[in-house]
Amino acid sequence: MRIPRTLPPEEISKPLSCKAFSRFCEVYVPLAPMLFTYAIPADFNIQRGSVVWVQLGHRKPEIAVVSKVSEEVPAFEKIKQAFPHASGYVFDERFMQKLEWTSKYYLATPMQSLNAFLPKDFEKYLDALIVEKEEIVSAKPQKENPPLTVEQNAALEELKELLFQQNGFRGALLHGVTGSGKTRVYMELASSALAAGKNVLILVPEIGLAPQTASRFSEFLGFSVPVIHSALSAPKKRSAWLKILSGKAHIVIGTRSAILSPFHFDLVILDEEHDSSYKQEDSTPNYHARTLALYEAKKWGALVLLGSATPSLETFSAAKSGKLKYIVLTHRATEVEMPQVTIVDMKKKMRTQDSSLLLSTELREAISKTVDEGNQAIILMNRRGYSKSRICVECGNTFNCPVCKVPLVYHRQHSGLLCHYCGRLFPLYAKCPECGSSEFELAGGAIEKLEEEIAEWIPQAKVVRMDRDTTANVGAAEQILSDFRERKFSVLLGTQIVAKGHDFPGVQLVGVVGAEIGAGVPDFRAGERLFELLSQTSGRAGRANGNGRVILQTNNPDDPIIQFATAHDYLGFAERELAARFEAHYPPYAKVAEIRIGHRDAEFLHQHAEIFANDLATKNPTVEVLGPVDAYIPQVGKIFWMNLLLKANSAAEIRNALKELPSDLEIRCNLN
Repeated sequence: MRIPRTLPPEEISKPLSCKAFSRFCEVYVPLAPMLFTYAIPADFNIQRGSVVWVQLGHRKPEIAVVSKVSEEVPAFEKIKQAFPHASGYVFDERFMQKLEWTSKYYLATPMQSLNAFLPKDFEKYLDALIVEKEEIVSAKPQKENPPLTVEQNAALEELKELLFQQNGFRGALLHGVTGSGKTRVYMELASSALAAGKNVLILVPEIGLAPQTASRFSEFLGFSVPVIHSALSAPKKRSAWLKILSGKAHIVIGTRSAILSPFHFDLVILDEEHDSSYKQEDSTPNYHARTLALYEAKKWGALVLLGSATPSLETFSAAKSGKLKYIVLTHRATEVEMPQVTIVDMKKKMRTQDSSLLLSTELREAISKTVDEGNQAIILMNRRGYSKSRICVECGNTFNCPVCKVPLVYHRQHSGLLCHYCGRLFPLYAKCPECGSSEFELAGGAIEKLEEEIAEWIPQAKVVRMDRDTTANVGAAEQILSDFRERKFSVLLGTQIVAKGHDFPGVQLVGVVGAEIGAGVPDFRAGERLFELLSQTSGRAGRANGNGRVILQTNNPDDPIIQFATAHDYLGFAERELAARFEAHYPPYAKVAEIRIGHRDAEFLHQHAEIFANDLATKNPTVEVLGPVDAYIPQVGKIFWMNLLLKANSAAEIRNALKELPSDLEIRCNLN
């Protein structure tokens, strides 16, 4: 169906006298530097939340959202008019307060937040809303499901009591081992909520999990469930948004950005709530979907259900202290045993096998046996590319990105050396910038080399690789996972995206190559993320039939985190890590904000970052200021970066300290 495009009237560009109008509005324009004021034409009922057309300067008219309506005449003489979009769409107060709270909490402007809240080409969705016809949803026969286990049924009854017999905010943690059937509990609870006329939002951490989750919910409920995420095709995205905007959606599945939509839930479920993908790291505002879900539920009254086999320490601490209802599933739904875990010490292996090989003998033989028996394997290596660095044979120089000063990674798929920070690609055979030699060696294997090694040593294995390079195109991740689920491939080789909540009944073996990768990152959550990654990956094995096996290859087998993961001992890990967090005053015992300070002149940056840090510490005695220090990656593109870490007992103390920011530095704030 072709959607006719609605356009603003020609008068939008004409400045008129303020005296000609009796009503005015302030508007949020996505990414605008400030609030702008426009006149409201007498014929239109524009109110707070109205979507309007405005024109900034001589730019093309664009969509804005009204933040305030007033009869107070502005101080300037001439003014342009704001015209409502032809759909007449108005965001309600719940959406507007969420937008403004997000901006305040995450130290962003409402204009920056609005850019994140609205999908690209939002005006086209409103155009489609005008011509939308009532859609007839045909019910499908529901799939027959096995009876709930005793644990699942007990958990469901507790959650239904929270959902139906209490008012206001309710929160719960469903802490279930991998394979314990948390998704079945989600589906039963969602079905009960829908039957009672309530709205349900289901969040998953990765795009790759959305199709699996949507398929399971659709089969269970008997109708198609709308899905929202950035990799959807344009027609599917438009269809989902139209259901939300028209109020016809009662259940939505999505990734973190779905929490920003104007879909008002009575029940929100965050599956794999521990996952770092729920945190927006790349652009302002640096929101966390879990934090927004809790805010909205407390503000408007709803049940928040957080589910995980490895809960974040903040969530676990809140549950143990009684702030959240703590519900535990201790057994797998199929009653099969947790997988057997074997640790392979690669330091010892290097003495007995070719050091260039990435696969140990144990893992290689286990993959071969698994494939020969008609079963499947998942192999994780959390390092993209073919080789992690190129080293000059003559002078020993590592070929770094000339802009970002970090080692370039050889990607065979891209036939060149790629910078993982600025994205620049350089020829593999370029001469050494230090000595001019053309002779080099590739050091440190990565996932493409592992793929090549498996194909060479286990030719009967049908391997598919899943990483950022193979899933760049729309629908690629969904296709890979679908093909693997249908057993078109016997080995799924991937980075950390293969570890997140996938349920593959045919997987009997999980292998982790380089189990300690990521442990040395200067981040107080590095240990937690390593434990989650190893535990979640291990949990993919033997979910249906038992007898699962996990092989962890590591250079550091005595690391306590690896030992806890091997023993499936979350409680032991949490106790140890929470004690360390308490001692160091880190979350959940404090609020922390990472401040990134950037400038094109390194000397200017170092000097003024020190001044900024000292000023913060002097004016805010209740805030602990650590740094500044050079960032882990000190230069990206042409910008040099330094980091500050702020600790306080509350987020309000940090926000108050950062009210006034220096204008001569680029400042990015990430509040945790």
